[in-house]
Amino acid sequence: MKTAILITARLKSTRLPKKAIKPIVGKPMIRHQIDRLRLAERPDQIIMCTSPVSQDDPLEKIAEDENIGCYRGEPEDVLLRLKNAAQKFGTDTVISCTADNPLTDPIYIDRLTEFHCEGDYDFSKIEGLPLGTFSYAVSRSAMEEACKIKAKRDTEVWGGYFTELDRFQVGTLQVEDEEVRLPDLRLTVDTPEDFELITEIFDNLYEGNSVFSLKDVVHLFARKPSLREINKNVHQKEAPPISIHEQKQEG
Repeated sequence: MKTAILITARLKSTRLPKKAIKPIVGKPMIRHQIDRLRLAERPDQIIMCTSPVSQDDPLEKIAEDENIGCYRGEPEDVLLRLKNAAQKFGTDTVISCTADNPLTDPIYIDRLTEFHCEGDYDFSKIEGLPLGTFSYAVSRSAMEEACKIKAKRDTEVWGGYFTELDRFQVGTLQVEDEEVRLPDLRLTVDTPEDFELITEIFDNLYEGNSVFSLKDVVHLFARKPSLREINKNVHQKEAPPISIHEQKQEG
């Protein structure tokens, strides 16, 4: 059974243009994420999942330079893009990350992978980590089923196809480590304020090519609580409703 980390990445953002490749301490943000994801031991591969739109060419170049896989397809239908990437690379279990999250935690990727596989779930999530540090696990067979029943192509946010329907087995990994159980801490990058905060974190913790831990970040906030002020007024966008094909009545 093959497990791979799939990074959903585009350069079309309007609130913070080309955020995935904006430099932090002299290095594109997504390269910092790849450095972090490489520390996860359970997945077999990392794959960049982007679109064939020419604007996204730099992402394929980064994938080549970083010697990771790359799949380009389905600009708006993210769920279909991930499913097709999993099929192309022979992946049975997908660990889904997005390029918005340079601080995705590799320790919990390994824990989630083990939890997902041991529980034989279709879709698994983490509850308790700061926003922007967790990932999702989903089985390729479940993605194939979800792609058959969904009724729209815009699936930038797609978790609801698994959590809101009764047809999938969903597992929730609870974070028991109180030190990192901070679900109200926003560490994702969607706005200039978010990017400013992440830059401050790297300015304080990054040394050379080191990868600092999530606990290092938590300790930094304990020392400098004013960091929370930087993006305190940013609100996470609500996920749009899911849409599925009407079931045909028999008889």
